[in-house]
Order: sequence, then C-alpha cells, then structure tokens
Amino acid sequence: MKIVNKYMILFLLISSLCFAKEKNRVGFLTNLKELKEISDIMDIVNENYVDTGDHKFSRKTLMQGALKGMVESLEDPHSTYFTKAELESFEEDVRGKYVGVGMVVQKKANEALTVVSPIEDAPAFKVGIRPKDKVVSIGGVSTYNLTTEECVKKLKGKAGTSIAIKVQREGREKLLDFTLKRETIQLKYVKHRMLDSKIGYLRLTQFGENIYPDLRKALEDLQAKGMKALVFDLRSNPGGALDQAIKVSSMFLKEGRVVSVKGRDGKEKVSKREGKYYGDFPLVILVNGGSASASEIVAGAIKDNKRGMLVGEKTFGKGSVQTLLPLPDGDGIKITIAKYYTPSGVSIHGKGIEPDVPVEDKDYYLLFDGTITNVDEKENKASKKKLIQEIKGTKEAKKVDTHKDIQLNVAKGILEGILVGKGREKK
Repeated sequence: MKIVNKYMILFLLISSLCFAKEKNRVGFLTNLKELKEISDIMDIVNENYVDTGDHKFSRKTLMQGALKGMVESLEDPHSTYFTKAELESFEEDVRGKYVGVGMVVQKKANEALTVVSPIEDAPAFKVGIRPKDKVVSIGGVSTYNLTTEECVKKLKGKAGTSIAIKVQREGREKLLDFTLKRETIQLKYVKHRMLDSKIGYLRLTQFGENIYPDLRKALEDLQAKGMKALVFDLRSNPGGALDQAIKVSSMFLKEGRVVSVKGRDGKEKVSKREGKYYGDFPLVILVNGGSASASEIVAGAIKDNKRGMLVGEKTFGKGSVQTLLPLPDGDGIKITIAKYYTPSGVSIHGKGIEPDVPVEDKDYYLLFDGTITNVDEKENKASKKKLIQEIKGTKEAKKVDTHKDIQLNVAKGILEGILVGKGREKK
C-alpha cells in the first residue's frame, strides 16, 4: 500500500507538468527530484535503522529534522524552523509571560549558546548572567550540538525547579557555574521615575508587541511632573518588533528618517517618523553590549539625526529583520528577510553602534542597581547585598551601600550641564 501511495503521489506531481509553463518545468523537475531524494532517505532509515529504544522516531520526526537542518545550513542564528510545540513556546515568549530563567539567546551551528541579554529582574539577571556570555552546557549537556530551540527547551521547565549551566565569559579562563531557579517570567517592559525635579528617567527592557502606548503614557507622566530633560535607558534591551522601534524613535524625532530596510531584491524601503512628537528636550540614550536589534534602530535614529547623545558601551550589532511564517501543520519558520540601515545608510550588523560618550561598567553593577527598577529602594538594596554576598562574598556586598550607577550618573551630569547652559542663554 505504501508503494502504491508513493507512486500515486509521483504520478499526480508529474501529471501537473502538463499545466506548467515551459520556463517553470525545469525548476519543477528539480524540486521533484529533491523531494524524491528526501522520501528515499526516509524509507532507508525506516527500513534499516537499528532502533535501540533511546532514539524513537517517526516519519514526521525525520521530516522535521530535515527541515531544521535545511534552515540551519543558512548559518544564520536568527533564522529557524519551529515545530508546533516550539512555535507555541516562541509566541509565549513574545507575549511576555512564560516559565523559564529569563535570557534572550542566539546560536550558530556547532557553537555555544550566546546570551544576547538577560531579562531584567529574571533569574538569569539576578545571578549575574551578562550579554555575550557563552552558555557551554545546560544541565550537564553540551550546547554545541544543540539547536537554539533545544537549548531554550532545556532552560524552560516547571516553576520552582532549578537548572545548572556553565558559562564561558570573555576575559575569564575558567568556566563559571550558575544554578538558575525557574520562575514565571512576567515581563514589565516600561519603567519610569524622576531623577530630580527636572530630569526624567525612562527605561524600556524589551520591545514587546505593543509597548508604544505604555511608553507614551510613561513619558507623558514625566512631562506632567515637570521633566525638562530625559535619560532613556536601553541597556540590555534585546530588541523586538520593528514597528514598535519606529514608533518609539518617532516620539523623539521632529522629522527625518528612522530606518531603512533592504531585502534580497536590493530595493530600499524607508521608514520616516510617524505619530506624536514629544518635544525637543535634551535627551541621552543609555546603551551597552546587550542593546540589540530594535534598541539599535532607536539608538541609530537618535544619533544620526543628532537628536541626542549615546552614553555607555558599544551595542550588540544585530542589524537584520526576521518574519515569522506559519506552516500548515502548525509548525513555522522564522527567517531573515532583510537588513536594516541607520538614517546615514550604515549597516550595524556584526559591528554595533559606538556611543558618543564611552563609559564602561567594569563590574556590571547594572544588574544590582536599585535605581533601575521601580521598587522600594531600601528593600531592593537589601536584596542586592544578599545577591552579591552569595555570588562575590561579604566584602563585595558592602560596596552596595556606596556604589552608584556610573553610566546613569554620567548621563545625568550631561543633561544637568545642558540645562544650566540653557538657563544662561535665557538670561
């Protein structure tokens, strides 16, 4: 019966050639040959592979493996094939609520899992995971031969359970050991407060599906409280939706380009500012090595349009655009369809954006700085001391009492200087 069905499919495919245009026939025959080769290999595996019991498989599993391999052969860490379960997990992440350890990651074939950014206030963030850390093993299993989705699946699990990982960090010879306790990650993307009577602080942790209304509301609240200058913190923001990046950039730009995108046809699609403009107040953007993708679109738009200054460290360097395409069986494929360019026509892919004022945070105290979160300062300071004591010891924990966020302080100092200068001009 299997042979009959197989040849019936081939007959139907070949007969459809009668209706194909002449110029498409060669391509059709090539596709048919490739499909037959895949089918033949599946038959060989089904008929000859010695199943030890540890490697259960089905024709569906084999086909999914072939499709994964096909996309992985592109050697693009941002393109991937999702099974139905993996797609549901991915969409769960995008919606902003899931059980895991809170890391945005990427992976190339035969390399360790790379951390793009730990998600603020999540388990990975709290124990000190940093952007560009290399996770070499998860639960004792090497990540080198795993796909991104397989790594993510291992990191996720039931709330309250723990997973051990080993990390290779730049500048360190020995691997670092971390134990992460999984919890429900409920992402709060927008945080804001006044640093003093004139300078506002606005933090965006990730470009979720619809963060623009929340960000707009936060900025309007700061302006209602008397804000005359703004620190916009995009540190360790791994990016997200392109349309949200355009809307966010437009809040600060009176005119001009935000970003341009070029697909495989080479045609340029330019996105200009849109929506409400919130004024020409002095602006500083905080960035670091975990600022990626949509964060870099905003940073590039602000820098190239000379609207504000970038303070901190060089950004991650992800300058490509992906789209998610559903497949008939509930599977899906996320594939890179274009590269984006800053208003000056520069591609930052693999390069990143240099800040106007470089300020390195050597000890990466951003992870433990209470000024970053809108929680009770005293309670947060106690939590920070406890975390640092567990990780670095009592001596380091005592530094929390006197430590300040140097990057934030520099940004605030720049804005204070600008405001003083404006005050003198009015006189």
